[in-house]
Amino acid sequence: MGDEAFYVETEDKLTLRESIAKLRQIHTEFREVAANLHEKLELLDSEPQLHSSLDKLRQDVETRASDLEAEVKRLRQDVKSIKDLLGNSNDKKVSSDS
Repeated sequence: MGDEAFYVETEDKLTLRESIAKLRQIHTEFREVAANLHEKLELLDSEPQLHSSLDKLRQDVETRASDLEAEVKRLRQDVKSIKDLLGNSNDKKVSSDS
């Protein structure tokens, strides 16, 4: 009975030590990843050409969105005109049948 208690206690200590070692390893790796990301962000911020390209891309996207909105508006007007024509044709047909 005394041997079982010793075995469990020893096993818990090993697991705890392993956990601490793993946490330290993860912490170190996390710091390395964070430092790497920080360096990459600084590099990207120092590239004026990248900013220029992103601004041009943003303007292009906004222009395309505006063009699409205008096209949708035209299509809605066309649909309304067609409905009006069909409605007028049906009204005339009903009137002539009477």
